Amino acid sequence: MERIKFNPAEVCDEFEETRFGKSPVFKTPVTAEENYLAIFKGENPLWMPLTTDCAGITPHIDPDNIARAFVTEAEPYDNYSFLGKRPDMFGIEWVFVPKAGGSMVQPGAPFMDDANDWEKLVKFPDVNSWDWEGSAKLNAPWFEKNKGKLCGITFLNGTGFERLISFMDFEGAAMAVIDEDQKDAVKALLNKVYEVVYVPYLENVAKWFPQIKKVSLHDDWGAQRSGFFSVNVAREIFVPIMQKFAAKCKELGLVFELHSCGKNDELVPAYIEAGVQTWNGMYMNDKRNLFNLYGDKFVFGVDAPAVADDMNASEEDCKAAAKEFCEFYIRDGKCRTIANCMRKNPYFVKWVYIISREMLNA
Repeated sequence: MERIKFNPAEVCDEFEETRFGKSPVFKTPVTAEENYLAIFKGENPLWMPLTTDCAGITPHIDPDNIARAFVTEAEPYDNYSFLGKRPDMFGIEWVFVPKAGGSMVQPGAPFMDDANDWEKLVKFPDVNSWDWEGSAKLNAPWFEKNKGKLCGITFLNGTGFERLISFMDFEGAAMAVIDEDQKDAVKALLNKVYEVVYVPYLENVAKWFPQIKKVSLHDDWGAQRSGFFSVNVAREIFVPIMQKFAAKCKELGLVFELHSCGKNDELVPAYIEAGVQTWNGMYMNDKRNLFNLYGDKFVFGVDAPAVADDMNASEEDCKAAAKEFCEFYIRDGKCRTIANCMRKNPYFVKWVYIISREMLNA
């Protein structure tokens, strides 16, 4: 990418309202999409890519998005409009929890007690039969509105552990991945889910939503203190499926982002081996240490310092924090990170843009 020096006129000192709060408005020398994708082409971006440079869609044609009360698309969809049970793409019912603002499978009555029973019990959806063409027409205004941003689609129930939890509840899934009598069945089930669901899903996304350049796969692997399983379990059970998913994304020209909650420091090598291109992890992970260890292996979504969470922090404090943040993550004039700027003080976001522009294009 051609280096273009920072021009102060790029900063408008205006803020736009987004679903995540106020965000600065910039007159960038290239589109946010071009800048974001540069990092995945092995090129240096013109500024540190920001999560506010992205726009995500979760269309209602995917029953999982309705079940999880997380529909985002062109036409307003009131995810809180009805309570009770909502079936996912496999017909498994989820219950919306207003206090949490999300849904979960009703605990205590798992769809399946033993993974070896999956062939008798699981009914697979016909993904190709969904109204992809209608969704593309419906969402044309959404893509037009977000033109220039990096557009992505989110899969809320991953190819691995989260999908297994939906079938077996957490306890059953946690046991199945280490039970010698169930592990082979788990692998077979997850392979079948990948082939029957995710292959046609990705192919239809590429066909009907050519504006989409990134896939965000949600598959939580950890809790507040540690991962749910060892890195060896991850390598045996989940990495092979993710490798297939990663290869399919690459074939279709899609960036593969993993959103995996929990303290998963020890599982990062498995993410890298799986072909994940960028990981959007949570605050309890020591991102700075992980960046020092693996910053040359894949692209980290890195967390803003505490001052960025204070919406009343002064611009000067935000500027100082942004300077330290950029100086830590931009090394030798190169950027290999994406700044998590959702719901952050807009002055912090503003100065990450300015400082990273100056550092990367000196």
